[in-house]
Amino acid sequence: MPSRRALWMLLAAVALLPFVDLGHPLWEVDDARYAEIPREMVERGDWLSPTLNYLDYVEKPPLPYWLGCLSYKVFGVSEAAARLPLALFGLLALAATAWLGAWLFTVETGLAAAAILGTCVQFSALTHALTPDLPLTAALAWTSALWLRAMRRPEDAAWAGTGAGIAMGAAVLCKGLVGLVFPVAWALGLAVLFPDLRQGLRRSVLGSGLVPAFLLVAAPWFAVMERRHPGFLAFFFGEQHFQRFLAGASKYRRSGAWHYFVPVELAGSLPWTPAILAALGTVAARWRSADRRLVELALWAAGVFAFFSISSSKLPTYITPLFPHQCLIAAHFLLAQGEDRRLQAWRRGLAFGLGGLLLLALPALPSAVAGVAGEPLPPAALAAGIATAGALAGGTLALCLADPLRRLAVPAALGGLAACAALGGARVAERWISARPLAAAIARELRPGDRIISYGIYLHALPFYTLRPVDLVNWVGELHYAKRDPANAGRFGDDDTIRRLPRAGGSTFVALRRKEAPWVTTLAEPGEIAEMLSFGAWALVRFPPARGDPGATAGPAGRR
Repeated sequence: MPSRRALWMLLAAVALLPFVDLGHPLWEVDDARYAEIPREMVERGDWLSPTLNYLDYVEKPPLPYWLGCLSYKVFGVSEAAARLPLALFGLLALAATAWLGAWLFTVETGLAAAAILGTCVQFSALTHALTPDLPLTAALAWTSALWLRAMRRPEDAAWAGTGAGIAMGAAVLCKGLVGLVFPVAWALGLAVLFPDLRQGLRRSVLGSGLVPAFLLVAAPWFAVMERRHPGFLAFFFGEQHFQRFLAGASKYRRSGAWHYFVPVELAGSLPWTPAILAALGTVAARWRSADRRLVELALWAAGVFAFFSISSSKLPTYITPLFPHQCLIAAHFLLAQGEDRRLQAWRRGLAFGLGGLLLLALPALPSAVAGVAGEPLPPAALAAGIATAGALAGGTLALCLADPLRRLAVPAALGGLAACAALGGARVAERWISARPLAAAIARELRPGDRIISYGIYLHALPFYTLRPVDLVNWVGELHYAKRDPANAGRFGDDDTIRRLPRAGGSTFVALRRKEAPWVTTLAEPGEIAEMLSFGAWALVRFPPARGDPGATAGPAGRR
């Protein structure tokens, strides 16, 4: 068993990872979207009604936005300020995992589980890319940890139940009903499987502040929004929850087969995948005789995985809330004295197999990345990608080590190295994953009266970097709620919008996918396009003011 001091030092190092390169450019799509929404809330002075691209955007609750607003107020608007709350949510998730493991198993198990969680690919990536899924994961980790404490130790139900209610309310304010459905379904499932937990469940629900605390945290914003935007509740719960779950594939283009999350789980758990699979497999195979604590954790992980697997709307980040619990199960087995030989054989076999496959795949990585990007990336970006994959392969193979401390420390160190290498590669590949270079080109020439259009795609970072609204042509995406409002008719258009360019009053900047640039040029009259620039995967077309307009020769906007 590794010493507690060594595990504390390991976790302290892992806890620094969310703060590495906080200020990297905003990535498309979600990272830029969730940085822009709180920026607009601060600019407008309205922290209740979220907007995106200066259009109503009420698909998600506001807790992550509010923390982003606070960060902007304190530190000013920047990429680092946008991601600071995300890094803190990452620490909260690590703390919840460590605390749950400490009282449910041992302090060492909790520390090891948090270190494993912090270096899993999916968790580590989401501490650097803004989405609601990491805040949801942190809130649900605390909800499950506190509610399980109340159920297992009814004498603690008063404070643990109240804390669970607060955390569950925060989870709902992060991403909606899943913040309520997962904990309630899990608690009821535990009570059915383990009758001795029913007393703690009753006491936590009826004899603590769980329900009042939950309502006090979660309900006010929804009530205010319904008063401000009549019909909001029907849209939010009806369309954004039930329709997404039942018909997300057709309406939201987020379809996936029932096994969609299997490769997500395998890749997202790297470099710990062999340990996690072996541990989960052992609990599943012996669930009747397995340690009850492991079954309780496995039930949470299985419930989250099953829920999103049957949902019609799927994205890789959705299953992140199961990671803390599966990492606790893996940590328990990795630290176990006299580890079961069959489990040891499975873990080592999986580690050799998966690590070997990753090493064999390294030579094919450059061509695979070029195929996805549509063209070769800079050599430094490819080198960073190879370093990332190599570190993950090494971390996976290190799970074969016999010494328990090395079996934890080496994969964690290589997982952290992989995260740093990936961030470095993202910097080099900025023009392919971030709209910042394109936005900077617009900002340098932007004048009052100029117009920005995004064609066939919405580059979410453009308003963040230009501080201007972006009109949308041949794209609606997640802004279909705003498009219903007749007042926003001028913000959406089709090819005729391009055909009517140039316009009086100023230049027009059109951002689009580079592969669509040839088509867009056919929509313009010969000689009307002033300039076309390429930025990795995207292009920028500039139309000057209409001939005879005073702005046609003023400043850089008149350059040919």
